[in-house]
Amino acid sequence: MMIERLRPGSFHGCITKSLRVADFILTESEFDPHSRLPRHAHENSYFCFGLQGVYTEQYGSREVVCRPSALTFRSSDQTHEAIVHGVHTRVLMFEISSRWIEKLRSDSLTLKITSDFCGGALPQICARLYREFNKTDTAAKLAIEGLALELLAEAVRQPFNGIRTAPPWLRQAREMIVEHFPETLKLTQIAAEVGVHPVYLATAFRQKFGVTIGEFVRQLRIEHACAELVKGDLPLTAIALQAGFVDQSHFSKVFKLYMGMTPHKYRNIVRSS
Repeated sequence: MMIERLRPGSFHGCITKSLRVADFILTESEFDPHSRLPRHAHENSYFCFGLQGVYTEQYGSREVVCRPSALTFRSSDQTHEAIVHGVHTRVLMFEISSRWIEKLRSDSLTLKITSDFCGGALPQICARLYREFNKTDTAAKLAIEGLALELLAEAVRQPFNGIRTAPPWLRQAREMIVEHFPETLKLTQIAAEVGVHPVYLATAFRQKFGVTIGEFVRQLRIEHACAELVKGDLPLTAIALQAGFVDQSHFSKVFKLYMGMTPHKYRNIVRSS
């Protein structure tokens, strides 16, 4: 069976805006609820940043659920397919030319074949990219090119965070954190549940997933908050408490640190069309 191979700048769904800057292509696409993207590949490597809605992507034997502020990277010719959930969905695609991939390789730098990110520096940079993408002044392209290089530099520094190769007890600990992230979990509580020493758990988690347990919890809270900011008009105070923050002030401070803007500004940007 022939796999569809999409040329640079071509995507499934409805393309609402596209912009070429140097050797990069930025494209915003939207998808109807319950739509399905057939198995395909792209000639260019690319990052995909969730703006609105939820979809499940399948590639190889893996399946990943992508929500607002989640970021994925797929190398060129990586086959995948996707199913959009029951809400209108928008994404920002950031394509990287083969010239840049070769330049990275010549400097002994590589981007992993597939990567999935939640929280941290990379989604922050993509949020800033999207903000510049929607500006019309003459400095926007210069800003985009600078952020594109910053994105690549940060991406090649990312540690391997393969979940499947983690030992069962570490996967159990991670699942426990994901399930209870709004709550005040203690390291000793998690360690006792999976049967290891707290110090060993903390060290193994950071080495395997590239972040501390505390940072991972904050990332999950920010991801949850982003989804709520996009899908409804729930007050910021309610979102803050729902996600596990002490209050709205604490929520706004952490959100701006991760996403580079206030929750109010993020909501206005991702919900504008």
